[in-house]
Amino acid sequence: MSLLTARPSSSDFVLEDPYFLNIDEHPDWQGQFGNDHPVKLEIGFGMGDFLIEMAKREPQNNFVGVDFSPDCIRNLLSRVNELHLKNIRVIYGDVREKIPSLFHDGELSTVYINFPDPWPRKRHFKRRLVKPALVKLVAQKLAPEGCVHLATDSEPYAREISGYFNEESLLKNRTRELGFLQTRNHLPKTKYEKSFIYAGDKIHYLEYCKSSIQKDVSAAKQEPEFLNNDERLKKAFEDAVANAQDACDLKQVGDHLAYAGDKQWAETVYKKAEETAEDCLDLNWLAYSVSEALSDKEWAKKLYDKAETRAESSLDLNWLAYSVKEILGDTEWAKKLYQKAEKNPKNVRELCDLADSIAETFGDKDWQAKVYKKAEVMAKEHSDYYELADNICMKFGDDKWAREIYGKAEETAQDSSDLNSLVESLIEKLGDKKWAEQVVRKAEALAQDSIDFCCLADSLCEKFGDKQWARRLYKKAEENAEESFEFHWLAESLSERLGDKEWAAGIYNKEKNL
Repeated sequence: MSLLTARPSSSDFVLEDPYFLNIDEHPDWQGQFGNDHPVKLEIGFGMGDFLIEMAKREPQNNFVGVDFSPDCIRNLLSRVNELHLKNIRVIYGDVREKIPSLFHDGELSTVYINFPDPWPRKRHFKRRLVKPALVKLVAQKLAPEGCVHLATDSEPYAREISGYFNEESLLKNRTRELGFLQTRNHLPKTKYEKSFIYAGDKIHYLEYCKSSIQKDVSAAKQEPEFLNNDERLKKAFEDAVANAQDACDLKQVGDHLAYAGDKQWAETVYKKAEETAEDCLDLNWLAYSVSEALSDKEWAKKLYDKAETRAESSLDLNWLAYSVKEILGDTEWAKKLYQKAEKNPKNVRELCDLADSIAETFGDKDWQAKVYKKAEVMAKEHSDYYELADNICMKFGDDKWAREIYGKAEETAQDSSDLNSLVESLIEKLGDKKWAEQVVRKAEALAQDSIDFCCLADSLCEKFGDKQWARRLYKKAEENAEESFEFHWLAESLSERLGDKEWAAGIYNKEKNL
């Protein structure tokens, strides 16, 4: 599943691969796949786990994945070729631009949007993938009875998404009254999704169908309830075990059984979870449950051993090292795992997390600095430098080094919102208002729309207290506002930050008249 954190690149990306389509017009899908099977689309496939698993599970369907990350595309194509999955095609680009030309109306049987980046800060809202225009586009391309499945760990974004889909007349929410599904066991879980489930975080699932007849799935599988009636309780657990789709589900059932007092049954379920474990993450969290719920350190150690053999990334090894140290108290093993994690990082964030874990576990500042230096060498984009500088400043305490990295973040900034993010760090982390003001002026020159101007004005009010400059930018925000949400956010800012209720009321009226 994908956490869409990147932004579309304006550069062309071409690969010579039979499963990669470098096209901007409607292809002959039947000719591409050699059959007339239904076509399913995943928007933003990330590491490709979900798409791969779906293609393996459903050879009777064809799958198309669209993403704008060259690294993700290369990774997916490598796995598709290795597995000889002939029912997958991969396309590079911004899906909002690609969908209109790639698919006829009513051509897609299913669309999946898994964990799009929520971009939680207001200045980044415009980067969010799911907006009314995309919803309408998806609805047009879906076949009758076709469905769109969505998942996000952000409740505010989930509510925003559901609001957009609820307003689309061609689609109906299958969960009706509940709004969100509690689970979706008919679809595969990937490592990213399971990491939230294991941590106890709530995931919001949505399902909309293009159909006049809707199934009510509000009675979807819930967590087992602890009932007073023993027979009903036993039946509930038996059903939960029978319906479990993977190790993640089984571990949760085992946890509930242990909590209910039946550790023998919990042990049996944990063993089933071990047999069905797919990756390092499954085994890592299972070891935690075995240790905490059953107090069985020996079994936990064996599970950690297995987990190490299945570790696929620096992040896997980082999490595993932390668990080994915390649960088993084995410092030497943890150190070896951190050393392995250092060898094959995928990105700057993994190295930053690793450096922080090493410092927290061992207090080794030299090793922490060494990992940060590797991250600096790997860094390419604004977000890489920005995140690294924040870490060096807050968790390593080296303001001089952080200042150098912030300078690189400024040089690689692509737009006004990148620079606005930098302003916050320059003031809060370095206390350098002079540099921050220079960056604001650069950001103003790059501002392109109402949100850019509004967010810059917000920063001027909050960080500088310069309401005169802010007022000028709010005026530009008003001049550039086109959509309802732009007028709404501007009115809120005028009221809350400038205290100008009269101006805000006028903007609210403009919003109502759209």
